[in-house]
Amino acid sequence: MNRNDIKDDTKPMSLLSLILSFMALFVISALLFFPIEAETRQILIGLDFIICSIFLLQLTIDLIRSANKKHFLKKHWIDFIASVPMIEPLRFARIFHILRVILVIRSSRSIVKQVLSNRKETTIASILLLLVVLLTLGSSLMLFVEGHSPDANITSGADALWWALVTISTVGYGDHYPVTELGKIIAAAVILCGVGLFGMISGLITSVITSPSKMQTLKAEQKEKQMLILLEQQQVILQRLEKLERKMSRDIDKLQHGSPSSTPNSKPSNEET
Repeated sequence: MNRNDIKDDTKPMSLLSLILSFMALFVISALLFFPIEAETRQILIGLDFIICSIFLLQLTIDLIRSANKKHFLKKHWIDFIASVPMIEPLRFARIFHILRVILVIRSSRSIVKQVLSNRKETTIASILLLLVVLLTLGSSLMLFVEGHSPDANITSGADALWWALVTISTVGYGDHYPVTELGKIIAAAVILCGVGLFGMISGLITSVITSPSKMQTLKAEQKEKQMLILLEQQQVILQRLEKLERKMSRDIDKLQHGSPSSTPNSKPSNEET
């Protein structure tokens, strides 16, 4: 496996691209092969544009991060073509991307470990996936509920998609709003989900700002290793000093007990005369 190509790793963004690729195929299949109403078609086209934008953003970031950009473009050129917005038949080229990601997942034995270790990337992937799901469900349900009311101001797929985006972002322009009881319940659920989603975004930004960078973490690890080495060397020096001290103490004892002046049989020289 070529480590220069970061998309060959099983990472949260790869799993996100797999899920969105399936969604893109379903959306395009509905647009091309099923008779759908104009309002629903507007929603699907808007979702396809959002999914394509996420794909292009991911591919661009991966291209920038790739060590071998020529190899990356040579291998993933079809992904760039499949992500061109507003040209629906090109989206079926994502089948190759789906097969590639599935093969990578099958060959990987640490998918859960990768997801848990890359917490920031997992959070980004979760935010993007939740955004697409909320836009899909919120706009579809609101159009289905409000479309039959004579007093409704959400009457088209574009209105429903715009309302869902504004509501999720908690901006609330007030140009489109539900008038039915069921529509208000759906709106309340979308608002709560939007608040939680932007809470995740604020938490991610705080984590990025406050957490140390990889370089700082690497320097801290190197300093810790150097401190451990110094402690080990200090321990060795102390052991050697202790051995030297014991040896010197034994030598001093030998000199003191082996001295002629200290032997009991020794007598002064005047007694021998």
